[in-house]
Amino acid sequence: MFDFERYASQVIAFFTGNIFIAIGAVVILIFLFYKKPSETIKFLGFCFLIVAVLYIMALLTESGSQGVLQKKGVTTKSEKELMQQ
Repeated sequence: MFDFERYASQVIAFFTGNIFIAIGAVVILIFLFYKKPSETIKFLGFCFLIVAVLYIMALLTESGSQGVLQKKGVTTKSEKELMQQ
């Protein structure tokens, strides 16, 4: 399961700990926006789309696993009740 808040905080911690890499990434983005703005926007849109798809998949996986756990709890409860009778 994906925990996007944890990953975002790890990325922020990485860039704050490695300031030269952060500055390099910003310079590269500025350069790409200057040279090829339409392709850069398409690339960033594609990255956003991939993150959105992964997020939706994580939500669906989480809801499915919770349903399985609830079903297991219900069947375990009914099995215990049957054993008591």
